[in-house]
Amino acid sequence: METKTKQVEKYSPVSLIKTLDDHMKNGTIIVPDGYNFIAAINSAMYLLSEATDRNGKPALEVCTAKSINYSLTKMVLLGLNPMLKQGYFIVYGNELQFMPSYFGDRAMAERTGITDIVARVVYDTDEFSCEFVDGYPVIKHLFGVKEKIVKEASFITHAYCLFTLPNGRRAGDVMTFAQILKSWAHSKDPNRKSQNDSPEEMAKRTVTRRALKPYINSFIGDDVITNENEDQVIVLEQDTEEIQEPETSSEVENKEPEAVKQETEAKKQNFKNTEIPF
Repeated sequence: METKTKQVEKYSPVSLIKTLDDHMKNGTIIVPDGYNFIAAINSAMYLLSEATDRNGKPALEVCTAKSINYSLTKMVLLGLNPMLKQGYFIVYGNELQFMPSYFGDRAMAERTGITDIVARVVYDTDEFSCEFVDGYPVIKHLFGVKEKIVKEASFITHAYCLFTLPNGRRAGDVMTFAQILKSWAHSKDPNRKSQNDSPEEMAKRTVTRRALKPYINSFIGDDVITNENEDQVIVLEQDTEEIQEPETSSEVENKEPEAVKQETEAKKQNFKNTEIPF
C-alpha cells in the first residue's frame, strides 16, 4: 500500500515584505535611515534556512508562519540585520523569536544619540575606584601600578563601560567579576568556550550590554526587546556567548536618569504605537 508523505508548506516572506513596504509608504512604520529592510529579511531567511530546533528539524518547518512573521517584523522595527551579527533567532517549541545581540545593542544605543562607548577591564594590579555622583559613575583607573608579592598571572576584578549621553553627560556602569561570572552561568554554551578563551573581551561585552540596556529600553521599549520567561533553545551557532538569560530587575541597579527619560519618552511612545502589521 502506497503511503503519502505529508508536504510541509515552506514559509515565504514575500507577503510580509509587501505588507511592511505598504506600512512604510503610509508612514505607519518608520525604520532607521539607511536601513534596507528587504536585505535584512533576505539575510535572516538565509540564516534560518540552515537553522534547526533541538531535535534537528528545520526551523522554517517547525515554527508557525505567524511567529516567523513576528520575529522578522521585530527585527525590522529594531532596524537590525542578523548577517551583521546584530541579532539571533531562537526556537521556543514551534515559535520563533528574534533577540538583539551585543552588536545590535550597540547599534540601537548609537541611534539614540549615545556616543563614545568605551569598555575596560580592571586587574588586581590596577588601582581602581568608583563612586556614583547623582547616579552617574565617576571612575579612577590606573593600570598596573600595584606590585604583586607572589609572581602569578593577574586576574580580572571588575569591568566597566562608559559612554556619552545626548545631553553630553558621561554615564555607564561597573560590574565585579563575580557579577560577570554569575551572568555567564546563564549561558546556553555549557563549556563557556568564548568566556574561557577571551575573558577580557567577554567581560567588556557583558558590562556594556548591562550599561546600555536602560537607555535602549527607554528609547524603544523593553517589551519589544526582551522575553524573560522562556526556556531558550538556540537555533543558530552565532555568538552563543551572548545568549544569556536577562538579568532580573533586582540585579540591575542602574536607574535611568530623569533627563534622559524625558528626552526619549516621546520617541518611545511613537515606537509603541506601531502595530504589528498582520
